[in-house]
Amino acid sequence: YYDAKFGSLVKIHLDEFFVNYELVKEFGMEGRVEIEATYSHIKLYSSQSKRFIQAGIRFYSNKDEKIVILCSVDPYNSDEKITIITSVEGRGLELLEELENSFYKSGLLKGAFFDMEYNFINRSEVVNQLIAWNNDIKSQLDKDIIEFLKVMPILREKGLPNSRGIILSGPPGTGKTMMAKSLAAQANVTTILISAEMIKQKNQIKTAFKIGRKLAPTLIIIEDIDTAGTVSRKFTDHPILGEYLQAMDGMEPNDGMVILATTNHTENIDPAISDRPGRFDRIIEVPLPNSKQRQKIIKNILQKMPAKLISKSVLSEVVRKSEGLSGAWVREIVQSAFIEAIYDGRAKLNSNDLQKALNDVLSRRGMAYQSTQNLSHRIDSRNTELYTM
Repeated sequence: YYDAKFGSLVKIHLDEFFVNYELVKEFGMEGRVEIEATYSHIKLYSSQSKRFIQAGIRFYSNKDEKIVILCSVDPYNSDEKITIITSVEGRGLELLEELENSFYKSGLLKGAFFDMEYNFINRSEVVNQLIAWNNDIKSQLDKDIIEFLKVMPILREKGLPNSRGIILSGPPGTGKTMMAKSLAAQANVTTILISAEMIKQKNQIKTAFKIGRKLAPTLIIIEDIDTAGTVSRKFTDHPILGEYLQAMDGMEPNDGMVILATTNHTENIDPAISDRPGRFDRIIEVPLPNSKQRQKIIKNILQKMPAKLISKSVLSEVVRKSEGLSGAWVREIVQSAFIEAIYDGRAKLNSNDLQKALNDVLSRRGMAYQSTQNLSHRIDSRNTELYTM
């Protein structure tokens, strides 16, 4: 039995695994009547899907053996089921194990980018062009992730640990997630995304790491690790903390795996995770963008939007006055400027739009840090009556 989505991928692999066997017959059964086997589709990437046998019977044979494969779906929980029947006792279990090993070696998940629910994600080369990189951070990430993935085989040969853990820490909107996506595009290895909203039960993390080990070399990206189950004993002795501790430094070594986590609040991560080599080896602080980075962000977005020539003085003003804003807020300035132009019936934004958008964003950003006045401050106490229930 396999989880529905994972089992679908394994069933797709049946054709590759039994390529050296002859498919003698394929059919389904409805009572005692033979019918056609039931096929289904699974979505892979945005424009791709794959067809697979979901329920039916196949007879395979070669010069050495004859095999019956039964594919079905559990009616109670929709798990995908594969049964292999042979004339030699124990051979069916051997073939199931060989099928799984073959799937991890060359199946659809090998080298793919997917999340913990097995949804495939397109690797985007464009995202790297949108990041206003801090050169020191870029250099460190290249060394700790991209180059480390290349030297893994050498470390393995010498019997040395060949796993690594990195935390990207910094205020919201500083580009941590975009950096992770850029690294996923550059890393030509299996990449698994773990995000807080997908964690429905504690064993999902254990499963994701188990799959990652089997598909190594693997890059695991954990988005907002501080919110993924609240991995800090300061808040609660949450079972997710134990899951991470076991997954990252338990009985099974994470050889061939690089774990990259992002967080807005390093202080919310339990020291058992963040302050121990073998779990996370390095914490990289991602600060708010400096003036050169803000200028690059603005220019990058302006190149992709219909815009008139922006004067150097206006551009310099926007860069200067946007000090202290995150990359996300800087991008919002240009996007708001374009919306302003559309409201005014124009197809291209101009310098005035950019200045208006700057003032608007500074105002909105300021409101986000203002506390809401208590209702009692708004109501004249002389006109207020106390009601009790």
